[in-house]
Amino acid sequence: MEISGGGTASDDGPVGEEGAAGPRRRWGRAAAAAGVVVALAASGSAWLAASQARTPEQRASSAAAPPRSGITVPAEAGPLVDRRTWDGTLTRSSNLVVRGPESGEGAARQVVTRLPLKPGRKLANGSLGAEISGRPLFLLEGAFPAYRDLSEGMQGPDVRQLQQALRQLYGTPVTGTFDDRTARDLKRLYRSAGYRPLPGAEGGSPDGPGGRTGGGGTDGRTGGGGTDGRTGGSTGESSGSEGSGGSAGTPPPAARAVVTLPMAEVVFMGSLPATVGEVSGRVGANASEPLFTVTGGRWQIKVPVSDTALPDFTSLPQGTRAKVTGDRLGGATLQSSYERVSTGSPRHAFFGVTGAVPDTGLGSPVKVEAVRRSSSPDSLIVPVSALWTDPAGLVSVTVVQGDRRRHVPVDVRLTVGGRAAVTGADPALAKGAQLLVGYAYREAGLG
Repeated sequence: MEISGGGTASDDGPVGEEGAAGPRRRWGRAAAAAGVVVALAASGSAWLAASQARTPEQRASSAAAPPRSGITVPAEAGPLVDRRTWDGTLTRSSNLVVRGPESGEGAARQVVTRLPLKPGRKLANGSLGAEISGRPLFLLEGAFPAYRDLSEGMQGPDVRQLQQALRQLYGTPVTGTFDDRTARDLKRLYRSAGYRPLPGAEGGSPDGPGGRTGGGGTDGRTGGGGTDGRTGGSTGESSGSEGSGGSAGTPPPAARAVVTLPMAEVVFMGSLPATVGEVSGRVGANASEPLFTVTGGRWQIKVPVSDTALPDFTSLPQGTRAKVTGDRLGGATLQSSYERVSTGSPRHAFFGVTGAVPDTGLGSPVKVEAVRRSSSPDSLIVPVSALWTDPAGLVSVTVVQGDRRRHVPVDVRLTVGGRAAVTGADPALAKGAQLLVGYAYREAGLG
């Protein structure tokens, strides 16, 4: 029994001591951690205080300006070229809208009865342009339009113009008089197109309407006012007396029919061959409406000119060379030269084109690139921001050579798009020299 009681006493004693020691150990660990924090805080304060405690020399060094630095770019070799590019249209110097006649011989109304043309077709001197009320409309080369009918015996500049056109076809002599050779060659022109020329009255007057003479004869013969076209009074009798060699009541011989070119059957163009542009007419339509357009003469570029672009062209020397490119040129580059700016509104600039031009290019959009100005090959190219001007107006650049800066006076030859072509006598200014950009002359102590 003692053993049992002694065992119980020994178990109760140790358990009571452990329960009292647990809280004391936890408070000890917390106190140790707090001590570590206090120690770290004290160390940080000491370090901060030490970092703020600097010598006067250290503070002066921090307050001093940093070493000089700057952006440099290398000088490039010239020349500097001022190029301009414009959008234009490839066209011809001669553009004509062809219309039919408003009236014609023996036709109460002029209508289109045949129109065999298509856009892009070539028209040579003597080509048939259309058929109007069954009659041909020829295209001939000439400087001015027809203003009267022409027939054998007539004279004048329009006769000479007709002969010059026929000379290209048949070798017609140019005499200024509508003679037998001119009549024969005109018949050949009509026969080649499948027509016959209209007959006229012999002895046509240059001033008479339709190339006829007379005072109003309705049948086209010579007359002095008689309603049937004969000479004499209204009775048709001769005005001469019996003793003058004519018998009373005897009509004069009929006038011989001669070859005639009605003005309604010809269109004179300033330059042939030409190319058909737009065909706006149609069979059965009124002939006085536009039938088709014809373009001919020299090839040229037409560039629209706005008010802001006008100074580019007024300062462009006449004859300035330019190159022309376009998608419809088959990869070819055409050469052109500046000619003029038109007056009025809208305003256009014109460039003449040299060399062969494909017909497919007519009316196509192109780009024209011209060199307006260029500096000499020995120029150096520098940014405009590398230039600076002193109070005396001397322009210079600053060449950086290691730690040294050398101010070099220059002559500015040309500026284009933020770049300048310059020349200078100092050997330090050469291709590859490092130039300081954004440099103010005050930094050099000059102002």
